[in-house]
Amino acid sequence: MANVYTSLSNAVVYTDKLQISTGNTAVTCQVYAVSLGTAAAAGNLYSAAINIPANTVFETYSGAGNRVTITGSNWTALELGTASSATAGVIGAGS
Repeated sequence: MANVYTSLSNAVVYTDKLQISTGNTAVTCQVYAVSLGTAAAAGNLYSAAINIPANTVFETYSGAGNRVTITGSNWTALELGTASSATAGVIGAGS
């Protein structure tokens, strides 16, 4: 069963996509790429935080094993899909 979040601050996600549903306030989302094998962490997946307007359902790539921060209030995030990318299946991932 997919995880549902109401708080994400540098938290690991376990599927490739997130569905973020906002209430009456806008939120921002940032995805930080974790290290793969012996490589250094790559930094943010997106050049700028994703801005999600109020009263919106938005799907974004997160990458299984990456860390996500959502800033704002009155939102929920649902993990979607599988763990087929990011660190999934990489030998020594997260080492």
